[in-house]
Amino acid sequence: MAASALIATFIAGLVCSAFVIAFARHQSALTRDVVAQHRVRLGAAQIEAALSIGDLATLETALGALIAQPDTQRVRLVVDGEVRLDRSAAPADATPIVAELESQALATETVATRLAKDRILVAAPLRANGRSGALLLSLSRAPPSAPPWRTLLTFLIVLPCAAGLAAHLLARALSDRLQQVRIFAQTLGDRGPHARLDLIDAPGLDGVDVALNRMAERIEQSQQRLQRIAFSDSATGLPNHERLVQEIGRFVSEQRDGSIAGLSVIRLERLERIYHAFGQESGDELLSRVVQRMRAAVRSIDRIVRAKDSGPATASILARLRNGEFAVLAPHLATTDDASRFAQLLVTALNQPFDWRENKLVLNAAVGGAMLPSDGEDPDLAIRRATMALSAAKEDASRLRFFNKAMDREAAAQLQFEREMRAAVDRNEFRAFYQPKIDLMSGRLVGAEALARWVRPDRTMVSPGRFIPAAEENGLIGAISEQILRDAIWRAASWAREGFPLRIAINISPLQFADERFAAKILKIMEEAGASPDRIELEITESMALENAERAQRLLEPLRSRGVKIAVDDFGCGHSSLASLTRMPFDIIKIDQQFVRNLAKDRHAPALIETILAMAASLNYEVVAEGIETEREMEFLRRRGCMIGQGFLFGAAMPAAEFIAYAESKNARTIGMDNVAEVG
Repeated sequence: MAASALIATFIAGLVCSAFVIAFARHQSALTRDVVAQHRVRLGAAQIEAALSIGDLATLETALGALIAQPDTQRVRLVVDGEVRLDRSAAPADATPIVAELESQALATETVATRLAKDRILVAAPLRANGRSGALLLSLSRAPPSAPPWRTLLTFLIVLPCAAGLAAHLLARALSDRLQQVRIFAQTLGDRGPHARLDLIDAPGLDGVDVALNRMAERIEQSQQRLQRIAFSDSATGLPNHERLVQEIGRFVSEQRDGSIAGLSVIRLERLERIYHAFGQESGDELLSRVVQRMRAAVRSIDRIVRAKDSGPATASILARLRNGEFAVLAPHLATTDDASRFAQLLVTALNQPFDWRENKLVLNAAVGGAMLPSDGEDPDLAIRRATMALSAAKEDASRLRFFNKAMDREAAAQLQFEREMRAAVDRNEFRAFYQPKIDLMSGRLVGAEALARWVRPDRTMVSPGRFIPAAEENGLIGAISEQILRDAIWRAASWAREGFPLRIAINISPLQFADERFAAKILKIMEEAGASPDRIELEITESMALENAERAQRLLEPLRSRGVKIAVDDFGCGHSSLASLTRMPFDIIKIDQQFVRNLAKDRHAPALIETILAMAASLNYEVVAEGIETEREMEFLRRRGCMIGQGFLFGAAMPAAEFIAYAESKNARTIGMDNVAEVG
């Protein structure tokens, strides 16, 4: 029995040892493959993170760690088809095999593996910032240090079981660590800011936890930088539109106590004008001063309006939306009256004059308000409705309006009106009507001003006072102006051939003047129509010309050299000055109709008109007076030497056929080619 037991024990030990050895070899090979796959995944993750944020230091650290491993035979990095690194410690594998493995990894988006007798090749795909590539590792697969029969003799019966158990536990521990590494890498972006990986007693993974933790720290820092960039205004450091949307959404989602929030959208009307007037560097300094002023105002109003102390959770948030537009979110107010009071105090504070560089500045702030959540639980809707109120506030004497349902209806009506305008442009419903211009000395017709009119198919007309501001706001003014320009030039050519050589004046919109091909387009239309350049007059506003004086000279000079006349429209309003007249390419001055209409009401109006006429005479400019409605106004202008007049006294704007009948009644055929006419 003892002999049998001994033999059985020996055979059992032999079989167990053989099984353990076979299992250990299999587990070793399997573990080696897993290590290789996880090592290439981790290396690829580090390289992707470094490429995403442009961190060359981390990239070099990751590659160095891979190369430094004792079992690494080759490291190859390819990005966008370009080999960025190819380091070999042994004879390199054939290029087709390597390229095939890299292509397989990119195509399948997983780790590709190729086994050889003494090594393993693994390749992982790379994707970062629209760039793609692959990381390839070649690792040695060292054979067992001793033949199997020596191991059998060493372990014999008892020791093989213990060794097998130890090998199994070791493989299990290594597998657990690799699983830990995999989970850490996959959830790195979702972990908290202090998440760390700690690998204890993990053979073959020396330094992996250090590299991963360093990568996690760099990713965390990069995310913080991206957060600051994504949610802050670069010029002022204030929260931007995206951050404001987040804060509104947070208030609406967390609002449980019945409190409200006031949302104020602020427009500083004069900020951009002052900014450009002082230049970039001074403008930045001014913007910083304005932001400081706004922050101080918001803090003070918070203390005044809130019944309780304003903590971090309830303090109002100042954000910059764009250029001269800002917004203030005042959360957790008790009543709508508090929100209204907050906005009123904000308007008052922002419109107080302040000193800057020996200048006393007024920002001319307007505020549009909305109540949350009643005026919009969706952040974009809330901001849009506060902006609607802002549009109304600009026309209000108090410079403050709150959103109401009527504004929604007005916005819908305006949107429908815009759609109708676009359709009207496509159907050429905008026509040029012509208002007579009269020589005040002789009473003869000398020209016309082309004015845009919208004639619907049913022959009804839309008021210019309605469609022109809408067209300027929605960008259709350019297309409408092009139609009027073309119509007027062709009419000038046609009337000249019919014996009515009148000069037609045409208003130029800012969108037309912004086109670098402005002069070439007009010259081409005149050539196509056969119009004489001296029959065409172009009206531009002084602000359009002075915005970039050199550019205005460059665009207008080719037209003036051909004989086209250039008029400065609405002279006397805005920034008109003698200096601008002397350096800009103007031939004609138009006196704005408000000065003419104020002759009987404003004691300063006669002196202003006399000054303009005297200045024009000294500079040899022609002068046209707009808005003449009475004989008294005409007589005043005629006695002061004004040459040309237009207004309802002589006739309203009329269609081309009606204008020709009017011209015949004025006996326009006797007018010589040197007579003056204008179309505006």
